[in-house]
Amino acid sequence: MTTTHSGQLRPARLRELLDPIIRQQLDRLDIQPGQRVLEIGAGGGEVTADLARLVGPRGRVTAVDKDTSYLNPTSVIDVYQRDLNGDDLPGEPDSFDVVVARWQHGALPHPAAALEQMIARLRPGGWLVLADITDTPPRVFRATEDDTRLIHTVMRRVYRIIAGLDGGGTWTTDAPALLVVKGMPQVCTHASTETWTGGGPGCQLLADVIDHLRPALAAPDTDLDRFIALMADPHVLLGSYERRAVHARKATP
Repeated sequence: MTTTHSGQLRPARLRELLDPIIRQQLDRLDIQPGQRVLEIGAGGGEVTADLARLVGPRGRVTAVDKDTSYLNPTSVIDVYQRDLNGDDLPGEPDSFDVVVARWQHGALPHPAAALEQMIARLRPGGWLVLADITDTPPRVFRATEDDTRLIHTVMRRVYRIIAGLDGGGTWTTDAPALLVVKGMPQVCTHASTETWTGGGPGCQLLADVIDHLRPALAAPDTDLDRFIALMADPHVLLGSYERRAVHARKATP
């Protein structure tokens, strides 16, 4: 996702809107100094830095992303450029204490195969955390009838572009059941939504995304311009996409 016109990420907004649910899961797992963590979809590296602080100088964080230009290796952090649509993940079998994978831009054609790679790299008793955005029907709490229809239509189109045409999210709707089948008997799912007001960071991010995805949205410019204007209107109130996190523990022998 990029900012309006500039084509650059806005890390502060992404941290505020997409990372909290990941951090909540990491707090639950009580990551210890000296542990090894594999992070997939490291993005701008904000969560990577948190993980590095948690594992300390004796631990390792292996950060993976298709675009690694925002990631910097350190004495604790290793950086690998990988595409989950075909590349193998770094690491040996049973070598990581925790694997963290945030949602990707676009659906994975074979999410089960990607999950199998993650599980294989987890040591027995290790934890896997998945985070993505689910197919939440847009909710508009305050706007005119015409503007409500417009917001609904545009938000649906955006979701289908960023999370895949099947509506299942990056990891598919049946990810918890799939994890159990793959040998992860302890599975827990958490989901959250927010109410966004026009002019606030959530609506500003939506406006940025619309401007970036404009060529792919197949909508008149007048509609998209109206949507962007509504995202700056403090009288508009709408519900965010639902953010989901799944954490699961690998079985021990």
